[in-house]
Amino acid sequence: MKIKKFQGRTFKEVLETVKKEMGPNAVILSTSSKKEPLSNNSFIEITAAIDEEETFTAQETLGHRLQTEDSWKFDHGVFKEIEKLKAEVSLLRESITKLFPSLDDISKRGLYNFLIKNNVEPYLALMLLEKANDMNELRMAIENELKTCRNNFDEEKGYIFYGLPGVGKTTTIFKIGQSLKDNNKKIMLISLDQRISSVAYIKEVALKLKCEAKFINEPKELYKIMHKEIDKKNLLIDTPGDVNISLAGELKNLLKDMPIKKCLIMDASMSMQSSFKILKTMDTASVDCIGFSKIDLAQTYGNLYNLSVLSGKPVSFITSGAYGEPQVKVLPPDTITNLIVGGVCAN
Repeated sequence: MKIKKFQGRTFKEVLETVKKEMGPNAVILSTSSKKEPLSNNSFIEITAAIDEEETFTAQETLGHRLQTEDSWKFDHGVFKEIEKLKAEVSLLRESITKLFPSLDDISKRGLYNFLIKNNVEPYLALMLLEKANDMNELRMAIENELKTCRNNFDEEKGYIFYGLPGVGKTTTIFKIGQSLKDNNKKIMLISLDQRISSVAYIKEVALKLKCEAKFINEPKELYKIMHKEIDKKNLLIDTPGDVNISLAGELKNLLKDMPIKKCLIMDASMSMQSSFKILKTMDTASVDCIGFSKIDLAQTYGNLYNLSVLSGKPVSFITSGAYGEPQVKVLPPDTITNLIVGGVCAN
């Protein structure tokens, strides 16, 4: 095999030189941008290779492979595009390798592919690989980067839940309420959602949990109830869902002095694109944490890590199972690491 370096002022110029000397069958091995030590002028260097028996000029190649002027024009245009793409891909590979040396480590490629298949965002996966050489170190890296709440969910005074319609806010209230009842905690349900179906649902949940439920219209009324009951009971507050989750911003000032967690409920089975759209739409400064619902319906778990990192909000809990199941599941946030590394949700 013949290997040679070519230099020139532009990619196009160097590629033309490669084509003239080695022919169109030459393979681009690498590209780099360099500077002359004396003049400090920039130039492009391309390393190309070709089998010895295939080394012929472009004119010979033309006579050997092409028979009409029209086909030459077509092949020549395609060839130029292919060579341009080769050069760009090679330069991109070189640039990324400099930024993330882990990509040049064959032993880490398996970890990278593992994370990508689990839907961890590529750049977040690369950052993890800078700190991990094997699966055990990957587990530790995820644990260190994952944002989680300091207190367990049953140590909080209560929660107010925000989220899109259908993400499982009321079902989450049932699951957390059941867990609190199992630990002999007194609870009260409060709902700002006046829709008939929501009122009926909250009443049904309160009946199952054997606790009091209140329905209110005005935020000021919410403040009065919270101020009166916060030291006596764990408060679980439901809100109506809307695409902008606007109520979170409206209640931010009202709740700023209340010792209650403002929690954004995210559907764990949603795509990253849909989930991130929610974060861009709402006022994330109006929430304290994230809770994930429907983890049993999720196919992969990388999005949970993505949202924890990208939102800047800690995860408080994860819930599993449908409403009314005899064994409700409220899982701690560090379960996310096990889900990603192990890939299995324990239901």
